[in-house]
Amino acid sequence: MEIDSFDGQRDNEEIVAAWRQHPMVLAKPLAIIVLLVFLGSIPVFTWAPSWRYDFWLLFIAAAGVYGLLSYFLWLNTTYILTNERIFAIFQRAFLIRANTEVPLKNIQNVAHLKKGLFQMLFDYGSVEVETAGTKTAMTIKNVEHPYAVQQKILSFEDKARK
Repeated sequence: MEIDSFDGQRDNEEIVAAWRQHPMVLAKPLAIIVLLVFLGSIPVFTWAPSWRYDFWLLFIAAAGVYGLLSYFLWLNTTYILTNERIFAIFQRAFLIRANTEVPLKNIQNVAHLKKGLFQMLFDYGSVEVETAGTKTAMTIKNVEHPYAVQQKILSFEDKARK
Protein backbone atom coordinates (compact mmCIF):
# COMPACT_ATOMS: atom_id res chain seq x y z
CA MET A 1 0.00 0.00 0.00
CA GLU A 2 1.40 3.37 -0.97
CA ILE A 3 0.74 6.48 1.15
CA ASP A 4 2.53 9.77 0.50
CA SER A 5 1.26 11.68 3.54
CA PHE A 6 -1.41 11.65 6.22
CA ASP A 7 -3.22 14.14 8.47
CA GLY A 8 -1.10 14.83 11.52
CA GLN A 9 2.20 14.03 9.85
CA ARG A 10 5.03 15.99 11.45
CA ASP A 11 7.84 17.90 9.77
CA ASN A 12 10.76 15.60 8.91
CA GLU A 13 8.60 12.53 9.62
CA GLU A 14 8.98 9.93 6.88
CA ILE A 15 6.55 7.15 6.12
CA VAL A 16 8.36 3.82 6.25
CA ALA A 17 5.46 1.44 5.66
CA ALA A 18 1.67 1.38 5.58
CA TRP A 19 -0.72 -1.51 6.00
CA ARG A 20 -4.39 -2.15 5.53
CA GLN A 21 -6.37 -5.08 6.88
CA HIS A 22 -6.24 -8.28 4.83
CA PRO A 23 -9.05 -8.61 2.24
CA MET A 24 -10.20 -11.84 3.95
CA VAL A 25 -11.70 -9.58 6.62
CA LEU A 26 -14.42 -8.90 4.05
CA ALA A 27 -15.36 -12.62 3.86
CA LYS A 28 -17.71 -12.37 6.86
CA PRO A 29 -19.66 -9.39 5.45
CA LEU A 30 -19.85 -11.18 2.10
CA ALA A 31 -21.36 -14.25 3.80
CA ILE A 32 -23.90 -12.03 5.56
CA ILE A 33 -24.82 -10.39 2.24
CA VAL A 34 -25.39 -13.78 0.61
CA LEU A 35 -27.48 -14.88 3.61
CA LEU A 36 -29.61 -11.71 3.45
CA VAL A 37 -30.32 -12.17 -0.26
CA PHE A 38 -31.11 -15.86 0.28
CA LEU A 39 -33.44 -15.19 3.22
CA GLY A 40 -35.22 -12.49 1.26
CA SER A 41 -35.76 -14.85 -1.65
CA ILE A 42 -37.39 -17.63 0.40
CA PRO A 43 -40.85 -15.99 0.76
CA VAL A 44 -40.78 -14.63 -2.78
CA PHE A 45 -40.12 -18.00 -4.41
CA THR A 46 -42.04 -20.14 -1.90
CA TRP A 47 -45.28 -18.16 -1.74
CA ALA A 48 -45.19 -16.44 -5.12
CA PRO A 49 -47.25 -14.71 -6.54
CA SER A 50 -48.75 -13.57 -3.22
CA TRP A 51 -45.35 -12.10 -2.25
CA ARG A 52 -44.12 -9.43 -4.58
CA TYR A 53 -40.54 -8.90 -5.67
CA ASP A 54 -40.49 -5.59 -3.80
CA PHE A 55 -39.91 -7.59 -0.61
CA TRP A 56 -36.87 -9.30 -2.16
CA LEU A 57 -35.53 -5.98 -3.46
CA LEU A 58 -35.69 -4.63 0.09
CA PHE A 59 -33.38 -7.44 1.24
CA ILE A 60 -31.06 -6.84 -1.71
CA ALA A 61 -30.92 -3.11 -0.90
CA ALA A 62 -30.16 -3.84 2.76
CA ALA A 63 -27.42 -6.26 1.71
CA GLY A 64 -25.96 -3.65 -0.65
CA VAL A 65 -25.87 -0.95 2.02
CA TYR A 66 -24.27 -3.36 4.48
CA GLY A 67 -21.69 -4.39 1.87
CA LEU A 68 -20.78 -0.80 1.00
CA LEU A 69 -20.46 0.13 4.69
CA SER A 70 -18.23 -2.89 5.37
CA TYR A 71 -16.00 -2.00 2.42
CA PHE A 72 -15.85 1.65 3.54
CA LEU A 73 -14.75 0.61 7.05
CA TRP A 74 -12.12 -1.75 5.64
CA LEU A 75 -10.80 0.80 3.15
CA ASN A 76 -10.46 3.59 5.73
CA THR A 77 -8.67 1.60 8.44
CA THR A 78 -4.95 2.14 7.97
CA TYR A 79 -1.78 1.52 9.97
CA ILE A 80 1.27 3.69 9.25
CA LEU A 81 4.84 3.17 10.42
CA THR A 82 7.01 6.29 10.33
CA ASN A 83 10.55 6.92 11.47
CA GLU A 84 9.10 8.31 14.75
CA ARG A 85 5.90 6.41 15.57
CA ILE A 86 3.22 3.93 14.62
CA PHE A 87 0.03 5.73 13.67
CA ALA A 88 -3.30 3.92 13.36
CA ILE A 89 -6.47 5.25 11.78
CA PHE A 90 -9.48 3.16 12.79
CA GLN A 91 -12.74 3.73 10.94
CA ARG A 92 -15.16 2.28 13.52
CA ALA A 93 -18.45 3.38 11.98
CA PHE A 94 -19.60 5.59 9.13
CA LEU A 95 -19.02 8.81 11.10
CA ILE A 96 -16.61 7.56 13.78
CA ARG A 97 -12.86 7.59 13.19
CA ALA A 98 -10.24 7.11 15.90
CA ASN A 99 -6.51 7.78 15.68
CA THR A 100 -3.94 6.12 17.91
CA GLU A 101 -0.20 6.51 17.98
CA VAL A 102 2.70 4.89 19.76
CA PRO A 103 6.15 6.56 19.70
CA LEU A 104 8.82 4.09 18.60
CA LYS A 105 11.07 5.04 21.54
CA ASN A 106 8.37 3.87 24.01
CA ILE A 107 7.94 0.36 22.56
CA GLN A 108 8.94 -2.46 24.89
CA ASN A 109 7.73 -5.47 22.93
CA VAL A 110 6.10 -6.37 19.62
CA ALA A 111 4.34 -9.71 19.15
CA HIS A 112 2.29 -11.21 16.33
CA LEU A 113 -0.63 -13.62 16.55
CA LYS A 114 -2.50 -15.77 14.04
CA LYS A 115 -5.72 -17.42 15.22
CA GLY A 116 -7.71 -19.98 13.34
CA LEU A 117 -7.60 -21.83 10.07
CA PHE A 118 -8.21 -18.88 7.75
CA GLN A 119 -5.52 -16.73 9.34
CA MET A 120 -3.03 -19.57 9.05
CA LEU A 121 -3.98 -20.41 5.44
CA PHE A 122 -4.05 -16.82 4.18
CA ASP A 123 -1.14 -15.59 6.37
CA TYR A 124 -2.76 -12.71 8.18
CA GLY A 125 -3.17 -11.88 11.84
CA SER A 126 -2.64 -9.26 14.50
CA VAL A 127 0.45 -7.48 15.75
CA GLU A 128 0.44 -6.30 19.36
CA VAL A 129 2.63 -3.34 20.34
CA GLU A 130 3.40 -3.05 24.06
CA THR A 131 4.83 -0.10 25.95
CA ALA A 132 5.97 0.27 29.54
CA GLY A 133 3.05 0.45 31.92
CA THR A 134 0.45 -0.97 29.55
CA LYS A 135 -0.29 -4.49 28.54
CA THR A 136 -1.02 -3.63 24.90
CA ALA A 137 -0.71 -0.05 23.65
CA MET A 138 -1.90 -0.83 20.11
CA THR A 139 -3.18 -3.83 18.21
CA ILE A 140 -2.70 -3.82 14.47
CA LYS A 141 -5.56 -6.11 13.49
CA ASN A 142 -5.83 -8.52 10.58
CA VAL A 143 -2.79 -7.42 8.58
CA GLU A 144 -1.14 -9.48 5.89
CA HIS A 145 2.14 -11.20 6.87
CA PRO A 146 2.08 -10.29 10.59
CA TYR A 147 5.60 -11.64 11.19
CA ALA A 148 7.01 -9.29 8.52
CA VAL A 149 5.09 -6.37 10.05
CA GLN A 150 6.46 -7.27 13.48
CA GLN A 151 10.04 -7.39 12.17
CA LYS A 152 9.65 -4.08 10.31
CA ILE A 153 8.45 -2.36 13.49
CA LEU A 154 11.24 -3.90 15.56
CA SER A 155 13.92 -2.80 13.09
CA PHE A 156 12.77 0.82 13.22
CA GLU A 157 12.18 0.68 16.96
CA ASP A 158 15.88 -0.21 17.37
CA LYS A 159 16.88 2.77 15.19
CA ALA A 160 14.63 5.12 17.19
CA ARG A 161 16.37 4.15 20.45
CA LYS A 162 19.83 4.96 19.08
